Order: sequence, then structure tokens, then C-alpha cells
Amino acid sequence: MKRQLFVGTLAMVCLATAAQAQITGSKHDFSSYAWSGGEICKPCHTPHFGNVDAGFMWNHELSSATFTMFEGEVGGPELLDERSLMCMGCHDGTVALDSFGGTTGSNTIAAWAKIGTDLRDDHPIGADAIYPTTTSTRFNPQNAAHQVPGPWGSLRLRAWIDPTDSVEKYVVGCSTCHTAHNAGNYGHMMRFSNQASHICLTCHIK
Repeated sequence: MKRQLFVGTLAMVCLATAAQAQITGSKHDFSSYAWSGGEICKPCHTPHFGNVDAGFMWNHELSSATFTMFEGEVGGPELLDERSLMCMGCHDGTVALDSFGGTTGSNTIAAWAKIGTDLRDDHPIGADAIYPTTTSTRFNPQNAAHQVPGPWGSLRLRAWIDPTDSVEKYVVGCSTCHTAHNAGNYGHMMRFSNQASHICLTCHIK
């Protein structure tokens, strides 16, 4: 009986630790800011009247910025996959953190977290990061679920409609390497540890 009680208590502690290692207390936990109304989820999601086009019960204003992409081309949101566009709704610095629920805010993202609209100095995403569907000597293959599996974890590619031919393609996006909900509690909200370049080597053959 004591052993069962110990095992049950240990399981509860582990679950509590797992919950703590997610969005609560992370850089995406805005509940301590006055403009959040003390809520964790509401700055991004809403159970009612969300942005239908964005999906995910989205509650935050999306970016409509003009971006300079990795290879130098200039264009609007159509060059990014939908998940990356959600991230840019804060991280490009053109939309305030508190622009959610139909209101326009004034609290922009801190300089250290601001990516900006010039993406030439960042990892390619969207239009510049269409993942190969054939055998490559540079990239590990994606599977039928559009994931790139590796020995340390899998990275998920993101659906994107190419405006040049209206064909759905799979690309690297922000959420390929990062998870906004901080699942796993890895540095920089990575999907798994990048120790010894594990994130990089899941896709890149070096």
C-alpha cells in the first residue's frame, strides 16, 4: 500500500513538473503583464470569435508587413507559411503584443526578441525554404507525414501555398524548430535540445 502511494505521488510530481516546463513561466507567459488581464492563453487564442482564416482559435492580430526574405526577394505575408505568420504577428515588431481580441495595442516586443522584417540574416523560412521531395545529398528525407525524423527527434515541415503556381508545398517555418508552447522546456523554445547541433543535423547532412 505504501509503495502504491509512493508511486502515485511520484507520478503526480512528474506531471506537475511537466506542466511547469511548458508555457507557464516561459517567455510566452504574459499573465504578469497588466494588458493580458492576467491570462496566459488569451493574447493568442480565444474560444469564441477567433480568426477563422488563421485557424487555431487565433485571437491576435496577424502581421501584414512587407518582408525581405533570405534570398533578397521582397513580398508580403504570402511568402510565409501560416504558422510563421502567427509568430511574426509579434516578432517582426510591426504588431504590438497587446493587439489581440480586436483591439490595437501599443506594447511592442522587446529588442532582444525582435526579428524584424528583414529576414536575410535569419534561417530561411517559407518561400525560401521549400524542402526537397526527392533524394538529396544536402538534406535528410522527409517522410509521408512531412516530418524529418532524426535520432534525437522529428521536425515537422509546414504546408504553404506557393503563390507562383498555387501548389501546396512543404517548407521550413518558425514552428519547425521552435514550439510556442515551450513543450520540453528546451532553450529558445526549441522542439528538442540543439546540443551538438542536433536540431541542425536532423535536416542538414554535414
